[in-house]
Amino acid sequence: MTQNAILFIPDISGFTEFVHHTDISHSRHIVSELLELLIDTNTMGLELAEIEGDALFMYKLDSQVDVSALEKQIEAMYLAFHAHIKRYEYQRICHCGACSSAYNLKIKFVVHYGEIEFIEVKDSKKPYGSHVIQIHRLLKNDVPLKEYAIFTESVRPVNEKNKLIAAYDFGSITFTYNPLSHLKEKLPEIEPIPNNVPKHKLFDETQLVKIPALELYEVISNFDYRLLWTKGVNKLEYEKNKVNRAGQKHKCLVNKNEQIEQTTVKKTVNKNQLVYGESTTNVPFTKRMNNYFILEETEEGYTKLRVEVFADFKPFGIFMKWLMKKNIKKIILENIKELTHLIDSGFSTKK
Repeated sequence: MTQNAILFIPDISGFTEFVHHTDISHSRHIVSELLELLIDTNTMGLELAEIEGDALFMYKLDSQVDVSALEKQIEAMYLAFHAHIKRYEYQRICHCGACSSAYNLKIKFVVHYGEIEFIEVKDSKKPYGSHVIQIHRLLKNDVPLKEYAIFTESVRPVNEKNKLIAAYDFGSITFTYNPLSHLKEKLPEIEPIPNNVPKHKLFDETQLVKIPALELYEVISNFDYRLLWTKGVNKLEYEKNKVNRAGQKHKCLVNKNEQIEQTTVKKTVNKNQLVYGESTTNVPFTKRMNNYFILEETEEGYTKLRVEVFADFKPFGIFMKWLMKKNIKKIILENIKELTHLIDSGFSTKK
């Protein structure tokens, strides 16, 4: 039985180049985050038919088209997409190709209306028919913009100013395209996350690690590898399939029952250095404690790893500074030792 439906595709542009020329792990996580965000910004009750790599195929059974609701839906998704991309300017901590080039990603939309049927494969039911083929073919077009929304003449009357006729093997489709870049004027201000360093330095040690800086940075900043080299941590709770960034929180279970919540932070370093930091307010006698890993690659392709720990103390907590320095030194030196052993054993994030 055929039914009328609005067919809707938000498509991330620049995806193919982004995946082929960047770190595959982080590019996958970034695109996954963006697609999830688009799904969560569904304001008009669209059904998700399929996730198609860099795009979402969505539909809504309806006897008529509400163009105003569609325009609001597109604006909501566009702003959510670019607000998320903009946060990478301030919150990213990773310097891999994916994280540092995410701002190049764009988004476009295609909207069509027509009769569809459904095909069932096991427990899955998906839209089927010629109009489903048509909307997917429209992703390939001659629109002279990187970001736009296509509305076929079945959705609304064609605007002669931005009218195009696309010829495909099944025939021609007439549509109008709307530019979207002006919507960026509505993007909210995103404040940089403060990177203030606590006053008292408790530890400062440098170690040479025989691995390139970017790869060592991935080992240190990626929570998937944390338990491979940290001592005394029994369990780590964090968001899976998310790229670590400033402001992201995770929890460490230490000494079997003590839980410490930490937040990823940054601080200013030299241009030839990478930095990864974590901050917590859960350490006794302190208001806040920050630890930083500063990486600088040598001419030989190894990494000078510098570890620093700073703290602000609660009233009278300063009297515990000497003991804390002793304990922190012992723990961090053990962790650095485990980290170098892990690298020397041939471990690589690229395996």
